[in-house]
Amino acid sequence: MQRLRRTSQLLLRCRSSASGLFYGHQRTPYDSIKRPYWENNHLAFYYTTSNHMGAVQASVNVGLHTSHKIPRRSFSSASTSIQRSPLFSTLNSDDVSYFKEILGDKTVIQEEDRLLAANVDWMGKYKGSSQLLLLPKSTEEVSKILQYCNSRRLAVVPQGGNTGLVGGSVPVYDEVIINVGSMDKIISLDKVSGILICEAGCILDNLNTFLANEGFVMPLDLGAKGSCQIGGNISTNAGGLHFIRYGSLHGNILGLEVVLADGTILDMLTTLRKDNTGYDLKHLFIGSEGTLGIVTKVSILTPPKLVSTNVAFLACEDFTSCQVLGHVEGVRNPLPPSLHNFYVLIETTGSDESYDKCITPVSFIQI
Repeated sequence: MQRLRRTSQLLLRCRSSASGLFYGHQRTPYDSIKRPYWENNHLAFYYTTSNHMGAVQASVNVGLHTSHKIPRRSFSSASTSIQRSPLFSTLNSDDVSYFKEILGDKTVIQEEDRLLAANVDWMGKYKGSSQLLLLPKSTEEVSKILQYCNSRRLAVVPQGGNTGLVGGSVPVYDEVIINVGSMDKIISLDKVSGILICEAGCILDNLNTFLANEGFVMPLDLGAKGSCQIGGNISTNAGGLHFIRYGSLHGNILGLEVVLADGTILDMLTTLRKDNTGYDLKHLFIGSEGTLGIVTKVSILTPPKLVSTNVAFLACEDFTSCQVLGHVEGVRNPLPPSLHNFYVLIETTGSDESYDKCITPVSFIQI
């Protein structure tokens, strides 16, 4: 147990709405945090402990400016914030030089304006104070980064599209940000089976566009599809509009490539629909919020694109016959006036357009 506790303390504390590692706690509302922590617009020393998986997580941040408009987040089961763990080191110039050596100058970001976008969540509710943003382009580079950070005890926060609404992909303090957005290659597509292999930084909508030209579709669809990335979708087990038809990612992900906290590359990138050769470890990483590793590649089963779409507009006699969501005040009503009090709009999709055209309205309703 002592060894497990020590190992868990060495895990890189982070959380991702994209792919990545998370070692932390539940958040508490900003209003519940005592104001003395923000006196003189600085975050002072404060101490509290919070147990998570048998280990104590703590953080301390000194003299870093924070804004009242974009508050520091606190995620802890306690009513107070957590402290920065003394187990984690502080970034220095030697660390930056090493990252530039393995990544190149252009992918090691220290400019304040570019760091600001990576330090603030999509809602503008939480803000970190990271001084370094890394943009790896391969699994090997991610491995080298994590191996070095693990040996130096540098905390990191993986990041993808940064579209999460709970502040999970931004730093708590001065963690190194690892953004996998540059890893956006589509590796292969089997046009017979519909199995797609791609890197974790691929934007969901770009994958949909690519697949649509090949007669397939992604099994998940989100409002943030224009900027969210498949690695983050997997790390959060995202569902979206296609969930009822195609199921969860646990049923569609065939394989993963993951980099563990110590830099070990775990290759589970199989394309088999059924594989009984060992433990099905990929399910541990789907929806794990990054507690176990950073997803770098994915093998996913994509269903055939539906070619037929039908829409029915039905009038109802009473309120119990349908569900009314309401109208936005001031918006023009597109419905004919005074014909019916209630309406239901139904849309269906199918794979046989000729058959769908033969369906009568009565049959449509029965279906």
